[in-house]
Amino acid sequence: MSANVKIYHGNQIGGCVTVITYTPEISPVPARPEPEKQDPSKCMQESRVIRLMIDYGQSLPGSKITEDFKYDWEKEPVDGVFFTHCHGDHIGRFAEIPSGIKLYMGAVTRKLMINIQTFLKKSRNPRTKASAEKALSILCDNDRIVEVTPDKPIVFRFPAENGTLDTHHTVTVTGYTIDHSVYDAYMYLIETPDQTILHTGDFRGHGYRGKATLPLIETYVRRSGKRNVDILITEGTMMNRGSENIITEADLQKEAAEYFKDHKYIFLICSSTNLDSLASFYNAAQKAKPHGLRMYTYSEYVIWQLKTFTEAAGKYTGLYQFQHVYSLHLEQCLDHKNWEQPRTQKEIMEEYGFLAVIKPEDFCEKYIDEFLDCKPSIIYSLWDGYLNPRHKAYKADWDSFLKRQEAKGVEVKHLHTSGHADAEMIAKMIEAVDPKEAIYPMHTENAAGFYELPISEKLKKKIRI
Repeated sequence: MSANVKIYHGNQIGGCVTVITYTPEISPVPARPEPEKQDPSKCMQESRVIRLMIDYGQSLPGSKITEDFKYDWEKEPVDGVFFTHCHGDHIGRFAEIPSGIKLYMGAVTRKLMINIQTFLKKSRNPRTKASAEKALSILCDNDRIVEVTPDKPIVFRFPAENGTLDTHHTVTVTGYTIDHSVYDAYMYLIETPDQTILHTGDFRGHGYRGKATLPLIETYVRRSGKRNVDILITEGTMMNRGSENIITEADLQKEAAEYFKDHKYIFLICSSTNLDSLASFYNAAQKAKPHGLRMYTYSEYVIWQLKTFTEAAGKYTGLYQFQHVYSLHLEQCLDHKNWEQPRTQKEIMEEYGFLAVIKPEDFCEKYIDEFLDCKPSIIYSLWDGYLNPRHKAYKADWDSFLKRQEAKGVEVKHLHTSGHADAEMIAKMIEAVDPKEAIYPMHTENAAGFYELPISEKLKKKIRI
C-alpha cells in the first residue's frame, strides 16, 4: 500500500509540518500484554500503522496562519518526529510533543538547542525560565532524543504475530546533511516497501557546502541511478522573492573584506545560528589590515554557539574556527606585559578596531553610543523584509532601531545572502531527484510558481498543490 503524505501549513514559510503514514496489507496485530509488561522497543501502534512526522515548529511573524498548528496526537499517533534543523520554525515546539514519542535530530542540532535553552533558563521571566527548564530536561534525555547519523538508516518495524519484529514490512529513514545557513541541517529519505520519499528540509546551493548539494542527490540519494525517488517534498521559500539578490557566501566574505578596508569600527547584526555568514564576516575581519579585527559579542550565548560550531565544523576546515571571540565588557580592565598600565576593553577596541555582534534592540544601543566619536558602522545581515513596512513580517522596532542609529551619523550597510535555494536551484534539485510520482511544494507562499520553473513538462505534471 502506498504511503499517505499530509503537509500542514505548507503554504507559508515557517510552522510547516509533514506527516507520512504507511499502512501495509498484513494480518491484524495480536493482542498486546498489559501496559506495565509492554516492551516499547518492540511494539508499534495498535493500528498497524507506521506514522512519522517531520518538523514541528512555530509559525513565523507575517505567516498566513498566525496561530500555531495543533496536531491531534491521540487521533493520529506518530512513531517518531524528525527535525531537519534547529531554527524555531522547524523545531520550536518540540517540548509540546507527548512524552512517549521519540525525537530525532542531529547531534549538533541538539547541542545548539541546549545552548539556546540554557541561556533562556537565566531569564527573569518565570514563564520563560520554566519553559526552558522543561525543554532542557527533554534535550538531555538520552532515552527520548535519538541523534541522527548521516547516511545511517533508522528502521521502524511492526510487531509480528509471534511477538518478534516483522522484517518484511519496515520503514527506514535516512538523514543527509544539506547546505543551509545553519550547520547540521538534514534532508530525510523515507523508504517503505512500496515507495521512496525525499523531504529536502531547508536547503540551498550557494553556501560554502553548496557545491555538494547536487552530487549528494546523485551519489547518496539516487545511488548513481540505482535508486528511484517516488515523491519529492521540497521547500520553496524563495519562490516569492525573485527580485532578491542572491550572492554566494564566498562573495559575501569578499565584499565584507573590501568594506573592512575602510571601516574598522563595525557592529554586526546577524543570526547567532547562521554559521556560514558568521564565518564569512569573522574570516574577513581576521584578514583586515594591519592587525585584523577582533570579534566581540553582546552575549555569552553567542560565544557558546560559536564554540559549538568550532568543535563540530571547525575540525574539518579552518573556515569554521572561531578562535578569538570576546564578550562586550567595555569597562573591564585588561593587563599585558607590554603595557605600562592596565587598559579598558573600550580603549583597546578604539585603538585596534572591532567587529561586534549585536541585536537590533534597545539594550545594544549603549554599545554603539560609546563609539560615536569613532564614526562606527552597522552591517545588517538579515532579511530585508523585516524592515519593509509593506511586508507582513515587518519588525517596527528593528526598523526604528536602525533609523535612530542613522540619525546619529552611523552608516548602515545591508550585506546578506539567503539561507534558501533560489528558483534556479530548486529546479536543479527537482531535475536531479527526478521523482516518479509527485512533487509537493512546501514552506512557500508561491506553490503555483513551481509550474514556471525551468523543468520538463513531464515533471510539471507531477506537481501537487
